[in-house]
Amino acid sequence: MTRKFKWTNASVLSFAEGVSPVEAMETKARNLVLRAMDDGWGGPPFDPLALAKWLGIRTEARGDIPDARLLASEDGGRHLEYNPMRPRGRLRFSIAHEIAHTLFDDWDHEVRHRNGDTATQKDNWQLEVLCNIGAAELLMPLGSFTELAGEELSIQKVMDVRKSFDVSVEACLIRLIKLARTPCAAFCASMHDHETYRIDYIIPATGWDCPLPVGQSFSHDGPVAEASAIGFTSVGQEEVLGSNYRVECVGLAPYPGQVVPRVVGFLTPSQPTDYEALVVTEVDGDALVPRGSGPKLVAHVIPDTSSTWGGNGFASQVRKKFPHVWEQFRSETCALDKTPKLGQVFVARMGEGISVAHMVAQRGYGASKGQQLGYEAFAKCLSEVRVKALEMGATVHMPRVGTGHGGANWEIVRELITEELVDKGVPTTIYRLPV
Repeated sequence: MTRKFKWTNASVLSFAEGVSPVEAMETKARNLVLRAMDDGWGGPPFDPLALAKWLGIRTEARGDIPDARLLASEDGGRHLEYNPMRPRGRLRFSIAHEIAHTLFDDWDHEVRHRNGDTATQKDNWQLEVLCNIGAAELLMPLGSFTELAGEELSIQKVMDVRKSFDVSVEACLIRLIKLARTPCAAFCASMHDHETYRIDYIIPATGWDCPLPVGQSFSHDGPVAEASAIGFTSVGQEEVLGSNYRVECVGLAPYPGQVVPRVVGFLTPSQPTDYEALVVTEVDGDALVPRGSGPKLVAHVIPDTSSTWGGNGFASQVRKKFPHVWEQFRSETCALDKTPKLGQVFVARMGEGISVAHMVAQRGYGASKGQQLGYEAFAKCLSEVRVKALEMGATVHMPRVGTGHGGANWEIVRELITEELVDKGVPTTIYRLPV
């Protein structure tokens, strides 16, 4: 979750549609990634040029521009130019940054030029902030680099990982924070017209309610101020709003049209907190016999067909053990000559205090060489399941969905469950069948 801030840029306000612009960018970039993954794009490494091609963006290598820029071609299409002579990590981030600009409906109203001379409005830095966040989501998307989860954070670790995975500092930093299991937050700070660095965005670890708001100033002589040269790192204590934080950070190139470098880094509270990492609970057992007290919602994946749930999968077990659930589903679909559509959720009562949610997130059924689970459809289904669970005051219980005939990456599936359910207040248990 991110703190509210008075955004002023017209493009940003239109883009956000009334929600936090940072959350809007994270969501839209994530959904773009899910659609691309559904169509075969993947990694690591996650190639932004391949993503641009998938999006139908024409790309051109040019050595006479600083980094990359996005233009509208004469036929109304998107044209992305980039300088292939830049360091590879920086180049990949620049291309991903320009792709993030295409998520704005008015992307073609002016040239989007990374590190160029087009700071036509004083608040255009807000666009750059969001596109940097979007670029991070594209280069190190959910489900990726999970081997780094729980590792001890340091700015040196960020710099080392950046080199190992050929990504930008900012992308690496944001991803490491999202994988963290301790109270910490990634931040970006800049001066703009102020005398001290102020927070442009802050992205906390899952489940930590970071008390520092966007726009908050850092001290004029602390570690953030000391990192005010490109490539300079700094480590130390900052007192902010009466509390002490350990800050580790590095200076990066300034926003277009600005002179003073930005500073990105992470902070952790110096005093103990009652933070507890929010994670999906995984146990060996049967999701059809959900554990715990209170109302329960059993969620599982079904295909986008009206065929009988056969085979030995979880849906088949639901049909056999709870025939009234299957009959209700048939009455809502097959009997009305309606084929279930990807992203739909059908809910039925399974027993005393237990309901079931059929999530239509699989394309077809049976054995397949390719992936059948649709990540985008699955995310949409989880969002609906969350709404229903909160209405019922229920916990959610699921089998290990999508990894059988669905052919999906469990790390992506688990992170989607965490983002859509656990991180938003719905305790969720995953049941693995005992071996």
